Amino acid sequence: MAKFDHLFIAPIDWDKTFDFYHKLLGWELGSSWGEKGKEPRGAYLKSRGGVTVVIAEEHSTNDNSWTQGFNGHRPTLHLEVENVDELFEKLPKGTHVISSPQNTHWGSRWFLVKDPDDNIIAFNTTKK
Repeated sequence: MAKFDHLFIAPIDWDKTFDFYHKLLGWELGSSWGEKGKEPRGAYLKSRGGVTVVIAEEHSTNDNSWTQGFNGHRPTLHLEVENVDELFEKLPKGTHVISSPQNTHWGSRWFLVKDPDDNIIAFNTTKK
């Protein structure tokens, strides 16, 4: 069974997107990283209802997260599951599969699929 983990957004304008969620909507800043003009920035923002949004500027990485884990500026839905490898084996294979299970640079293991409208869904397991 998968549970909602977070929605990932690759913003067109990081400052405007951050201000929208944090200042306009009043979402709480959980953590952030990076510095404007020096290194890519990112932030975890949480609503009062418990929904988490992660925003991040484009960054280099040694995994496929930036090349496969987002779809332009359309959000990516992240779902937490107990074991991504077991779930991946149970899913039917097909053109909806973007990537098989792999480790990420932020400490989880995931695989990616796309729905019929090309929205990306990431199934995550936090590595222990």
